[in-house]
Amino acid sequence: MSQYRKGYIFEKKSNSYIQEILETFKNLKFYSIESRGSKGTADIVFGIYDIKKKNRTWFGVQCKRGYISGPEKKREIEKASKISGMKLFFSSPKKEKKTEILIEPDLKDWIQKWLKG
Repeated sequence: MSQYRKGYIFEKKSNSYIQEILETFKNLKFYSIESRGSKGTADIVFGIYDIKKKNRTWFGVQCKRGYISGPEKKREIEKASKISGMKLFFSSPKKEKKTEILIEPDLKDWIQKWLKG
């Protein structure tokens, strides 16, 4: 299987996993846009809308099947914020169980804070 195909499969899996997280918030509506093979800031962009407060925002997800250091993640997060105002998250396989996905920083926590406003 090609590296491109493996990346594609991981991006699809990440998108599905994040949608599962978003579905746990009953006041949210959301959509996602995947940008395959791009060299942009994010592989997937999510738009979210708080039904109660009529507030909307968006965030990006960079999917990495391999290792990416903490300092590199921090640099990329700061760059995304500075260049496009994007809140950026990283999706990668968990170290303990490669079949599960880790989202960093904590997406659920960020959404809860955003909803509280």
